[in-house]
Amino acid sequence: MSTEEDKNKKENIVYVLTKGPENAEVALLPFMHAVGALTMDIGATIVLMGSAVYLAHKEIPKHVLYAGKPPLAELMKNFFELGGKLFICTPCYKSRQLDEKSDLIPNVEPLAAAKYNEILLNASAVVSY
Repeated sequence: MSTEEDKNKKENIVYVLTKGPENAEVALLPFMHAVGALTMDIGATIVLMGSAVYLAHKEIPKHVLYAGKPPLAELMKNFFELGGKLFICTPCYKSRQLDEKSDLIPNVEPLAAAKYNEILLNASAVVSY
């Protein structure tokens, strides 16, 4: 990539989350940080893996609460409105028998290994929770 392309490339932070609703405090953190990044005009991508895939279930976000922090449903609304991208590990949600069409929230994109690696390689920074 040339120097001019480097200057024009928007920064993008990838947040990888492996904790689900069983650990609400940690589950909220990448959404809080991603919303902050997006308000700073920094791209933000969240990848849900392991038990974190449950956070993409239609019925779960409204129940993920932790004292002193915004509810997950509110954070997700802001995240999507600001242009955030949410990916969900395909093998992780399939092994939990979640159906992409009937169980998952809109705007979530399935993710397999090749796309995951591409996302990581194109990131300015990667944070794992």
